[in-house]
Amino acid sequence: MLSMVNVSRFISTGAIPLVLVAYAVFLCIDRTTHPYTRDRYDRDVNVHIQNVKNGPGVDALVFGGSNAIYSLSAEYLSYDMGVDWYNASLDDELGSINTYKNFVRDLSARIDSTKVRYVVYSTILPYSIGEISMAQPQKRVIGEGIKPSGSFLGYVMQYMRPEQIARRSQRHVAFQRQRNSFGDIVFESVKCAFTKNPEHHREEEDTSANFLADRTIFFASVFPNASIFIVLPSEYYGVASFDDSIFERDLRTKFYGLLRQKYHFDGTVKIIFQPPYSSITQVCDNQRHANEAGRAWRTRNLTEFMH
Repeated sequence: MLSMVNVSRFISTGAIPLVLVAYAVFLCIDRTTHPYTRDRYDRDVNVHIQNVKNGPGVDALVFGGSNAIYSLSAEYLSYDMGVDWYNASLDDELGSINTYKNFVRDLSARIDSTKVRYVVYSTILPYSIGEISMAQPQKRVIGEGIKPSGSFLGYVMQYMRPEQIARRSQRHVAFQRQRNSFGDIVFESVKCAFTKNPEHHREEEDTSANFLADRTIFFASVFPNASIFIVLPSEYYGVASFDDSIFERDLRTKFYGLLRQKYHFDGTVKIIFQPPYSSITQVCDNQRHANEAGRAWRTRNLTEFMH
């Protein structure tokens, strides 16, 4: 009987508090490491804010994810087009549609947004299955603050997924990269070693069209006098070749249709599909990240589409 009392006392005074503490720790880990709940790149955000705030002025902006960080150059665009460009791209587009929109609004508040003439938005989300839905705002429900987004086993499995390992590696690299006054990365601060096998994915056209149309309307609202260029970036596929003509045709048709019929948008907008990289000598550490030579080629290819 005494042993039963001791067991009950141990459970109430030791085991239960221990479980509660462990659960609280797990909740903290879940909230702070989930890829779509916080801004992981404060340093780059601050660099962009300070650059545009202290710079001579901005006539045109590049937005997007790491594909635009590595593969587009505001400096080259400035020389080619004769206006002052700035590359405000951020890794993973901050992982969240709303978080990224807040960044764009914050950046625009540091300049005269009515004087911005061009906006390029380069995104790989339509080239990734499920990424658009993952970046969408999640509906909050009562009690969600005390409920983790997944199980402990699920968290471990998610942590070990190749995509998450790549993201953590990319996050580490992000802290080592240097940017110049145009917002472009300085390739001397980047180690290019292509090791990942190329892949080819395309999101469903309706999902992509709705996402891109929403982005277009948002950028047009923030930069009311700018021409908007929605850019689907170059990728490297190795020796493989893919016929994306039907995907591009359908996405283009649905994208422009949404702008006209749903949003009644009559501003200047163009969707651009850039061709693949032709050689591994043009890429850095993965199929979407150009090296310095690839960046020069892709940027000049973009200017040809923009004219």
